[in-house]
Amino acid sequence: RARRAPRAAMKRLFGQAKAAPAPAGPAPSLADASGRIDSRVTELEAKITKCDEDIRRYMAQGKGPQQKQLALQCMKRKRMYEQQRDQILGTQFNVDCLAGAQEQADLTAMTVEAMQAGHKDLKQRYANMGGAADVEKLMDNMADLQDEIADINEALSTSYAVPDGFDESQFESEFAALEEEMTMQKLSGIAPAAAAPDYLPA
Repeated sequence: RARRAPRAAMKRLFGQAKAAPAPAGPAPSLADASGRIDSRVTELEAKITKCDEDIRRYMAQGKGPQQKQLALQCMKRKRMYEQQRDQILGTQFNVDCLAGAQEQADLTAMTVEAMQAGHKDLKQRYANMGGAADVEKLMDNMADLQDEIADINEALSTSYAVPDGFDESQFESEFAALEEEMTMQKLSGIAPAAAAPDYLPA
């Protein structure tokens, strides 16, 4: 007991250790604050409407001093509710402005992140192309391929059924002679005989 006395005196002198404060919950969002303000404004509007109804009811009961006193009290309460409503509406305006600025900041941050991702992707795509030198080499290879395709098509279009010694100018001369002969026969009134082709039997 003698040893406990100094401890008790120290507790009275310095007090007991305070308990650790409870961890605070998440801070309310601007949307939560705006919702609470809307609810409060709605309550005040309902009270103002009720005051108007009471004022009219007391005034309708007559012009006695009691009715007048009750009506004046309702008017004072109405004015107090109106002042509270106006103050809260001013606060709500500030909250809505801050919420708009926060939303704009979120939109800006999202846009910047999207642009950064797009820039990174675009840079990677061009890196995969290998640069201007590789693209020029690709275009040269494509031009060479087109030339090769043209050579192949030209080779495929060559006819191997024509015998050796084929001369285009000989056929041109023969065609012109035949055309002149047919013109002379037409002028002389002689109908040209239709000759059968050599490959048909006589």
